[in-house]
Amino acid sequence: MRNREKLLAYALIGALTLSSAGTVNAATSSPVEGKTPVTKNNVTPTVVKGTDTVTANVKKNGTAVITATPKSASKKTVKIGKKITYKKVAYTVTVINGNAFKKCKKATTIILPATIKRINKKAFTGAKKLKKIRINISKNITVKKGAFKGLSTKKMKIVVNKSTTAKQLKKLQKTFKKAGFRGKVVKA
Repeated sequence: MRNREKLLAYALIGALTLSSAGTVNAATSSPVEGKTPVTKNNVTPTVVKGTDTVTANVKKNGTAVITATPKSASKKTVKIGKKITYKKVAYTVTVINGNAFKKCKKATTIILPATIKRINKKAFTGAKKLKKIRINISKNITVKKGAFKGLSTKKMKIVVNKSTTAKQLKKLQKTFKKAGFRGKVVKA
């Protein structure tokens, strides 16, 4: 009888282990290219052709937060791609973090993807020569107050999609103004 109880106990443990492993896999799986994203802070993903190397925090939900841009900050145009790749998994860029462009002292133009949903406080701090930001969006995004801290934005321009409606443009202008932007928000 004792052996039978042990056998049942082992069978129960085995069943629980298998079911919990299945649950973990289901919870961590992601639709991102059929691979499981990882959570890792300050990774340097591989570069998507035509974009700059960035440092990012990647999340389990398949998104990425840009924390720093090129170490060789001699470029005049800095382009952030829609996706970054880390360990063969693609992550969608959704957030620009504070001080992300700190090393871009010579940048005059920054190009952001349509996937951006939030720009945090001090995101553009350090990009002293910045004249134009191109954001390929037509819908509203969250821009934290102080995103342009330390910059003179009166002569700066933010360019959004030409498909942006007048109502959407007005909303974007209001959003950027609340964040401390004093330049023009235009369609192009």
